[in-house]
Amino acid sequence: MSFCRGWGMREVLVKTEEFKDSPVGRIPKDWSCLTINDCLREGIIIDVQDGNHGEAHPKTDDFVTEGIPFVMAKDLVNGQINIADCHKITWHQYQSLRIGFAHPRDILLSHKGTIGLTAIVPNSLPDVMLTPQVTYYRVAEGKQLLGKFLFWFFQSPLFQHKLQILSAQSTRSYIGITLQKTLLILIPHIDEQKNIAEILDTVDEAIARTSSLITKLKQTKAGLLQDLLTRGLDEDGKLRDPEAHPEQFKDLALGRIPQKWTVKEFGEYIAHLDSGWSPICEAEPVANGEWGVLKTTAVVWSGYNPSESKKLPSNLEPRYSAVVETDDILITRKGPRERVGVVVHIPSTPANLMMPDTVFRVRLKESSPLLPAFIPLTLGSIAVQQDWNRKKVGLAEAQVDINYGIVRETIIYIPPKSEQKYIIQILNTYDTRIRTEEAYLNKLKLQKQGLMQDLLTGKVRLNSIK
Repeated sequence: MSFCRGWGMREVLVKTEEFKDSPVGRIPKDWSCLTINDCLREGIIIDVQDGNHGEAHPKTDDFVTEGIPFVMAKDLVNGQINIADCHKITWHQYQSLRIGFAHPRDILLSHKGTIGLTAIVPNSLPDVMLTPQVTYYRVAEGKQLLGKFLFWFFQSPLFQHKLQILSAQSTRSYIGITLQKTLLILIPHIDEQKNIAEILDTVDEAIARTSSLITKLKQTKAGLLQDLLTRGLDEDGKLRDPEAHPEQFKDLALGRIPQKWTVKEFGEYIAHLDSGWSPICEAEPVANGEWGVLKTTAVVWSGYNPSESKKLPSNLEPRYSAVVETDDILITRKGPRERVGVVVHIPSTPANLMMPDTVFRVRLKESSPLLPAFIPLTLGSIAVQQDWNRKKVGLAEAQVDINYGIVRETIIYIPPKSEQKYIIQILNTYDTRIRTEEAYLNKLKLQKQGLMQDLLTGKVRLNSIK
């Protein structure tokens, strides 16, 4: 099995056929299969406890800005406690409570509402209070079980599947302490636990680094986009500086823009503006040139995604007027507020795909000074999006819309075509890098799932890590 780039780790996976039967299937002969109750009786796990129920449970009015973290299921994010968004209670109230006092290195497991989320209490949080949604598991560290291994085992497909089975037996998503204690865990030798945890930690660190890099790239692109759409590029391909070269700019009612730019209503350059058709379609996506209708999710800020489509039923005739083509501009026109006003350019598209009724299509006049690929940039600018957001109408945040007039009357800044082209090229470089990193991130996540499936069940055994 190959490991991901930059780890500097030799291959450490070794297959073996020395297995035995257990309540969860075939496991290595030198592994134990114990219930949480077994672990408590043998002192492997010291304590299992959730937060305060009933009258003792802190209420909304009790929360303060600074204080002791009051951890709910939603606060367990990517194996950590999300302290920034976590509710807090006072030290006085914390001391008045009876149970739910989590300690550093405790393993947390959500058992109510959202089932199966995990985290480890860090050493930096000496005092943590749990809600009745979360259970702590306190391990007798190093006796037979490592807390870090238990943390990973709780995330294994085997354990998560059992949690879902148990939670489905109730009318609400809930697995009480008594039922949790019947859950089975697999326990390898302590050295193998260390090796398993080290490998999975390494994958997780790579995932975190890649996620952080993607976030930084997107932030950098967003900042650069704002500069490009207000300052533009000079003849040397550098951002214009209004302080150093004020002569390169002109002042208009809407603000200062480069001298060679123009300001117009978008409608002046629109040849056709229409919407599509939303028949009841089959759930399966379109394949092999079949007729289909795009979903609204085909229009996202990261670009046009024709795979987000639904197959047209055989008893319906296609509407040729709704078929999308290369260089069409699509704009989501109704739906949840945050999804309305998303703009994409279609650089290419499979045949026989029609736009839905929830989307506008723009086709530019042949005489337009605008490049089709530039439209999502200028309509995606902070100024335009804020303007559209003010003009969206609807009875609820989940269902708003924009109309034809709003799109046509939108004021846009228009650089010369040569400058538009250069701006597009620069931003495409960022998009390519972001897509590359996102593909790598998906690969890491798949590898992590495969490793958890193999390592945490003993299907693949570990030798040693150098």
